[in-house]
Amino acid sequence: MEVEYQGIKAKGGKLFIIISLLGTIGTGAWGGFEFYKDYKDMKEQITSYVAPDLSGFRERLGKMETLIKEQRTTINVELITLKELVAVDVNTLKELVTDAQETARDIRTDIKGDVNEVLDQISAIDKRSRVDALEVRQTMRSAEKEVRGLINTTGKRWDDKLTKVDTQIENLEKKLDTKIRKTLENPLAAMSRTK
Repeated sequence: MEVEYQGIKAKGGKLFIIISLLGTIGTGAWGGFEFYKDYKDMKEQITSYVAPDLSGFRERLGKMETLIKEQRTTINVELITLKELVAVDVNTLKELVTDAQETARDIRTDIKGDVNEVLDQISAIDKRSRVDALEVRQTMRSAEKEVRGLINTTGKRWDDKLTKVDTQIENLEKKLDTKIRKTLENPLAAMSRTK
C-alpha cells in the first residue's frame, strides 16, 4: 500500500510508523485536553461555591427574642431581679454562640474536605499528564529508532541488489564478448560473409 501527500510518498512500514506517531500525538493532545477540562470543571466548582444558608440562626434568634419578651411580659417584672434577667440573656447567648461554633466547625471541615479533594484531583491529573507525556516521548524515540533501522536496512538491501546487478551485467558483458569473439574468429563465419 502506498500513500502520496503533497509529493511525499509513504509505503508499508513507513506508513505504519507515521500512523503510530499520529496516534501517539493524538493521545498526548487528548490527555492535555482532559487535563484542561478537569481544570475548568474544578474552577467552576470553586467559583460557584455558595456559603451555607444561615437563615435558621436568624429565625432561632427571632424566636429567642420573642420567648424572652414573652417571659418578661408574663413574669411579674417586680419579682425578677436584674441578675436573673441577665442570667437568662447570657444563657440564651451561650446557646446561640455554641450553635454558631458547631456550625462554623462543620462548614470549615466541609470546606477543608472540598479543598483537599480538589487538590488531590489536580495532583492526579498532573501525574497522568506527566505519564502521558513520558509515554509520548518514549513512543516517539522508539519510532525514530525504527525509522532509522528501516532506512539502514533498506539502504543495505539496495546496495546488495545493486552489487548483484552490477556483477550480473559484468558477467553478461563477458559472455557476450566471448561469443562475439568466437563468432568473429570462426572461419566458417567469414565464408558465409564472402558469399
